[in-house]
Amino acid sequence: MGGNESDYTLSLTSFDRFLKTTRENDLDINVSAFCGDGHHDAQAHYRYFGEKDIIPIIPLSKATQKAYPHLSDDSDIRLDMDGTPLCSAGKRMRRHCYDKRKQNHVYNCPAKRNSHRNGKSVYVFHVDDCPKHQDCDPNSPLGPYFHLKSSEDPRLFPPLPRSSQKFKKLMNQRSASERCNFINDSYNVEGSCRNADYGLIRLTLANIAHHATIRYQEARKQSEANALPIHTLESAFPDTAYEYLDTG
Repeated sequence: MGGNESDYTLSLTSFDRFLKTTRENDLDINVSAFCGDGHHDAQAHYRYFGEKDIIPIIPLSKATQKAYPHLSDDSDIRLDMDGTPLCSAGKRMRRHCYDKRKQNHVYNCPAKRNSHRNGKSVYVFHVDDCPKHQDCDPNSPLGPYFHLKSSEDPRLFPPLPRSSQKFKKLMNQRSASERCNFINDSYNVEGSCRNADYGLIRLTLANIAHHATIRYQEARKQSEANALPIHTLESAFPDTAYEYLDTG
């Protein structure tokens, strides 16, 4: 695999070869999740990992971060900006579970939560948490329900929702190189100029600024621990070194 191949295709090629190697060498390795940056945000990736029964941990690309559509098969269903269904009163519904066999996310009434009464586990309707102050489905302990099909669009509705704590926890385990790539992408190094040499110079300056940001933040933490005047740190690390950076 040469350096002229995009990570868009290189990632799946490398991953598939890795799985093949583990099978051929009888390695006891079970891959349950794949973590990648926004470059991997494509339908092909989600379909591939779906076939392999692997959870994709991939953020939406910036171009479609707020592009969740209303579902075409049910015009009455409304979605929040992150794809979470809204109940009839406009409140975000609670994600109850994921039906792996049917590839469905199951959401329930946001005002009905689990509790314990007389030693038993029950679901209780909290009337003050409901904008309507009334149970829309009194005959159901959790309803109204809503089923969101991940198989319909695994890119917008992956098996593990991007808003979940588990998704964020796995995303935070990505490598240092992956984090640096995220920072470098924010500087638009590839699209800033046509000359490769100028691009490398821009990349070097971006990495210097990133390093200065980390040094400043670490020094600030140390100063707070030692009660040192912060102005001495700010004079050592000018604003231009860190004010435009998102260290992610």
